[in-house]
Amino acid sequence: MVSWQMNEDGSLKGSPTCRTIPDSITASNRPQAPLHCERAVRAVRQAAPFDLPDEYYEAWKNITAWRFDRRL
Repeated sequence: MVSWQMNEDGSLKGSPTCRTIPDSITASNRPQAPLHCERAVRAVRQAAPFDLPDEYYEAWKNITAWRFDRRL
């Protein structure tokens, strides 16, 4: 899961962080877990700045526990 904070202009405030969900790691996918986190953080960085409505800044300034879905 990736978490990050944003400034009012939609730019990143600091660096996104990633943590794995313990129940999602198996013996066969354990070697890929760090790579998945790295790529998720890179995806957030590449998507920034986000174009979000100013009036809802309090709702979107802290994105926590964002889960990427590989099926998309």
